Amino acid sequence: MSNIQEIFTAMKDQILSEIPLPFHKQKTLESICSCRTPEMGGFIEQCIDCGETVPHFHSCGNRHCPVCQGAQQAKWIEKQLNNTLPVQYFHVVFTLPSELNPLVFSNQEILYGVLFKAASETILEMCANKKNLGAQPGFTSVLHTWGQNLQFHPHLHCIVMGGGLSSDKLHFVQSSKKFFLPVKAVSKKFKGKFLHYLKQKFQSESLYLPKSEADLAFLQPRLNFFDKLYSSDWVVYTKKPFDSAENVIRYLGRYTHRVAISDSRIVDFDPIAKKVSFQWKDYKDNNKKKVMTLDAIEFARRFLLHVLPRGFMKIRHYGILGNRNRKDKLILCRKLLRVVAPIIQPFNIQETAKNICKVCSGLLYVVMRTHRHNPILYPLRC
Repeated sequence: MSNIQEIFTAMKDQILSEIPLPFHKQKTLESICSCRTPEMGGFIEQCIDCGETVPHFHSCGNRHCPVCQGAQQAKWIEKQLNNTLPVQYFHVVFTLPSELNPLVFSNQEILYGVLFKAASETILEMCANKKNLGAQPGFTSVLHTWGQNLQFHPHLHCIVMGGGLSSDKLHFVQSSKKFFLPVKAVSKKFKGKFLHYLKQKFQSESLYLPKSEADLAFLQPRLNFFDKLYSSDWVVYTKKPFDSAENVIRYLGRYTHRVAISDSRIVDFDPIAKKVSFQWKDYKDNNKKKVMTLDAIEFARRFLLHVLPRGFMKIRHYGILGNRNRKDKLILCRKLLRVVAPIIQPFNIQETAKNICKVCSGLLYVVMRTHRHNPILYPLRC
């Protein structure tokens, strides 16, 4: 079965020549092509009995590489399980209108930050209202920028605790079985906050305008642009509560370390015709699974749309789970709930039996190492 690394390696030169890529996206492309290949360096093991040799090459560690996310995901899940409470959790998704996509794409770091800010303030302020919860919850937000067809579709996944710490810190207030915030009110408040901060960015002249004439036409005149956005419906989606905190974190782990498309969705790659086919789910057609075929260059262009700005934090924690005083707040919450911290069994991220020869079951020993970007083998000293 074909995979993203195979596609990018075969098309690398053409991608670099036909798609104008900033440095951090070029680096991502190079990393994916080099991952677990001799280019990354590694070591060679040899069986002490039959002489069989087994090469092992290092991974690239890039957060957009589909090969490198499994181990990172398991480590993240293990760490986050320590921050759970025995209460309900809800999944809330904040989506920006498609009319904003060109502007957001041209100002990713700034407007992704506005998206996080508007969504987090919406949840915290509405939860503080006694009509809704009257407490400070904890929640984790994860940024995704793609849809199933790999087009640009920025949205925020939030896993919200169904309860929170009262303002006097004397009570832990739990929600009912249903989502405790009115979704329409959440949508309206989120829209108001995002557009308020967007106006501030326009007034400070800190935004780059899209170069496309069609996109510029939509933005002008600016007053009409904002009127259209205020009058449109903004989508805020909620799902049913989870049955346990552990399932919440495992579910969230699928979102935190997901890349735009996984290798499992690649159906076929034709290197001669330079076509890529992949599975996608059409939400507008009753979630039917379909197969889309694109030119390999267009497939690469869509994938690389979703490489985040360098150093941008796509996972953020708020409220009780915010980095400031998180440990103390969780201790207090558990005390008020009269529960103890969960006992976490460490994940065993084990590959196939290491140091055992698959041919004769003898022991394998490292005999040579290679350095990154240097294919020369260096024998180990005895």
